[in-house]
Amino acid sequence: MRVIDAPDHEALAQVCTEEMVAAFGATCARVLDGTRVWCESGSVDDGTPTATLPLRLSGPDAPPVRLEILVGSAEDLAIWRQQLLDLVAVARRAWARLVQLDAERTMARRDALTGLANRHALAEWLDGAYLSAMHTDEAIAVMMVDLDHFKRVNDTLGHPAGDDVLQCAAACFRAHLRPTDRVCRWGGDEFLIVLPQVGTAVAAQIADRLRVAFASDPRARGTTMTIGIADLDGLGPGPHGAAVLIEQADACLLAAKQAGRNCTVTTTVLRETG
Repeated sequence: MRVIDAPDHEALAQVCTEEMVAAFGATCARVLDGTRVWCESGSVDDGTPTATLPLRLSGPDAPPVRLEILVGSAEDLAIWRQQLLDLVAVARRAWARLVQLDAERTMARRDALTGLANRHALAEWLDGAYLSAMHTDEAIAVMMVDLDHFKRVNDTLGHPAGDDVLQCAAACFRAHLRPTDRVCRWGGDEFLIVLPQVGTAVAAQIADRLRVAFASDPRARGTTMTIGIADLDGLGPGPHGAAVLIEQADACLLAAKQAGRNCTVTTTVLRETG
C-alpha cells in the first residue's frame, strides 16, 4: 500500500528502497538515475561480498531510473528475482501512474496552443511573488500585452494564420525574456507577463524591445503589440494585492489602446496624465 499511495516519484523511490531492506531483508537498496542516487536504504560493509539485482522502474520511453538491490551472494539472485516480480510490477505501475499524473498537472497549467502557462497557473504564482516582493521590498512589474488587429488576421487569413501569430508572440516572449520572468496566455490575444525585481523604467524598455521584435517578425502578419505596465511604486500608498497590479496593468493597456496602439503606457504615465 505504501507503494501504491506514494504521492510523487521521490516518495515512491524512498518507499521501494525501505521495503527492500525492511520487508525482504536486502543488504542495501537504492534508486538512481544515471550516476545520481535518489535515495538509499541499508548499507554495505566494504568486506562483505554482495550481488546486485538491477530493476528498471521508469518506462521504456523515459530516461532510465533503476532500483538496485544488493543481496548477500550471487546464489540468492534467482530466488530474489522471483520473489520481487510482483512487488516490482506494482512499483512500475505506480511509477507510470505518477508520470501520467505529472503530465496531466502540466497540461492543466499550460495553454495548449502556445505552450505558455495558462491564466490560472500564473495568477496563482503571482500571489506568492507579490507577497515576497512586499516582504523583501523588491520591485515587481506586471505587463498586460494585447495583439493589435488580431481579429483582422482571423477574419481575412483564417484561424490557422491567427494561431501562428499567437505562437509567434509566444516565441518572441521566450526569446526576449529572462528565465526568471513568467508569461501566460491570459485569454484570446492577451498575454500577462510578470517581471520579478524589475521597476517601471526597465519594464518599459523590455516592452519596447518586445514590440520591435514582434513587429519585425513576418509571422506576426502585420500585427503589433500594445502593452500596459504596472509595478508596486506605481500603485502608491495603501493596501494592495496581486489582483490590483493586474487591474492597473489592464488600465494602462486600455490607455495605450486609446493612444493609438503599438505603444506602452505605465502606471506612472497614467497617473501623470490624469
